[in-house]
Amino acid sequence: MYIHEAIAKAVKEEKYIERKKFENETAYRKLKIKPTNSSAHCMAYTFDQNEKEVHHCKNWNPSAEDLMANDWELSD
Repeated sequence: MYIHEAIAKAVKEEKYIERKKFENETAYRKLKIKPTNSSAHCMAYTFDQNEKEVHHCKNWNPSAEDLMANDWELSD
């Protein structure tokens, strides 16, 4: 789905959004985005192979490719 569709569902269901492309680019760490309406905007989280959070940061900025992609998915 497109990012605006994924964000609408993620906010409603309190989930993350992600792309398979991120998994290939971040090697051993899984990258998930948590869209919010807070001052943190979109939070980026990385997880290890056991789904344990490794790091997070606020104000994730999507690329033009991310904004145009139609491969966004919801994630727990």
